[in-house]
Amino acid sequence: MRRQDKGFSLVEVTVVVGLIMIGSAVAVVQMRQSAAAIDADKASNMAIAELRYARQVAVDERRTVNVAFVGSNGITVTRQNGGGSTTLLDSVTLPSGYTFGLPTGVDDTPEAFGNTQPVSFNLGTTGSFLGDGIFVSGAGIVMNGTVFTIGSGNGSARAVTLTGASGRMKQYYVQETKWVERR
Repeated sequence: MRRQDKGFSLVEVTVVVGLIMIGSAVAVVQMRQSAAAIDADKASNMAIAELRYARQVAVDERRTVNVAFVGSNGITVTRQNGGGSTTLLDSVTLPSGYTFGLPTGVDDTPEAFGNTQPVSFNLGTTGSFLGDGIFVSGAGIVMNGTVFTIGSGNGSARAVTLTGASGRMKQYYVQETKWVERR
């Protein structure tokens, strides 16, 4: 009669621990990449949210709402009131480590509204939504434009495009050297 040993051998335990360590290392790398993508999306989402908010207030209140991209990372939204006064509706700053900036070696977005400046609405950084939702310059000219955000390299680059006549906005991220629409 043979004796039955219960438990695991040292070799079996070592193999299992090694497999767990390899799986954990892969998971950590994936989590870091996912966290970086989420942070990059936060900056882009902030820009598009402010544009959407400004447009919605303009349409709802039938008032002109100004949007200004200030410095390297700020966005302000102000409403024009009767009598020439204005009311600050919102003022935000991009998340830490993110600025308005262009990725290197990447062409323009498919709309081709321009990528010579990080924020470009007919080469300006401001515009206004009218009560009908159209985005215009200070002279009342309909404007299209793009806002580029970036953190630490092209992988963190995002773009938001605005078609002034319709108020349609799209978001993009960089894949290799091309912009891909985020859906």
